[in-house]
Amino acid sequence: MKSFRRFALLSTIGVFLLIFIGGLVRVSGAGMGCPDWPKCFDRWIPPTSMSQLPPDMDPTTFNIVLAWIEYFNRLMGVTVGILILLTTILAFVYYRKVLKIIIPSIAALLLVGYQGWQGGQVVASNLKPLMVSLHFLIALIIGSILIYATQQAYYLENPAAEKRASYPYQSRAWLGILWIVGFLQVILGTQVRSGFEILAQQFPLLAKPDLISHSGPMNYIHALLGLLAGVLTFYAGSIILRRSKQPSGLVREGLWVMMILVIAQIGIGIVLFMSGLPSLLQLFHLWISSLYMGTVFVLYLAFKKGLEGAHAGGE
Repeated sequence: MKSFRRFALLSTIGVFLLIFIGGLVRVSGAGMGCPDWPKCFDRWIPPTSMSQLPPDMDPTTFNIVLAWIEYFNRLMGVTVGILILLTTILAFVYYRKVLKIIIPSIAALLLVGYQGWQGGQVVASNLKPLMVSLHFLIALIIGSILIYATQQAYYLENPAAEKRASYPYQSRAWLGILWIVGFLQVILGTQVRSGFEILAQQFPLLAKPDLISHSGPMNYIHALLGLLAGVLTFYAGSIILRRSKQPSGLVREGLWVMMILVIAQIGIGIVLFMSGLPSLLQLFHLWISSLYMGTVFVLYLAFKKGLEGAHAGGE
């Protein structure tokens, strides 16, 4: 049984690393580093020089650095896909009758297969912003599903987990609200980013700071919602920390991680706004949002388990 949980955890880590690498692809402009899919310049291993390009490929589209960044992204995607396949196989081996393990495992496998196909559509669309945003959101959903499967397996192996803990009854509601606000922020953020990309294509001579002033109200709504998310995170986190009794290490550390992540996210957002959207900060802004969402979901599941244990103990 531990084998399943280990592979599920590896798959989860792999997905969040892949989100980071995918963000690197986007901010570095490597999305079309390989203009075809699933091969790269009609080769399974990208070319290392102009002489290796197929005769029907435009040599002006070749950039060895961008090609290998995109190729590494694809290799990582295949690796994560194999990990999820192995996780699903192990789910059938150890938990074939446990629906809360089997169903998310199958769902993750189906979604990662779709994600691979959709990655090809992203390339075919020449990195249409809406397609790129959808690719990110699907990765976030896969990561959340794997978190659920991993945590449920842990609780099945450790039925006493969270039973000694007592959490405020509103804990799940607060975490649910934070997750919804975070998800809305992710959607708005991807739309803001897509809007900047469209503006950059329409007005190539426009400086990055000027893109912000031309971005419309969506950017300011995103900023205000981010500040609201920060206030809610600290309010909920401080209340839960004060009112919880014998919280597990996972919950205690998770609450601190959640608050640290939201501080980092707000700080990076302010610097992005003030300094003209530097690419490296865009990458970390995207990745931290996914880590925040994952942390909130882990805490939500832990509070759910703790409250279930409290109800069982009172019966």
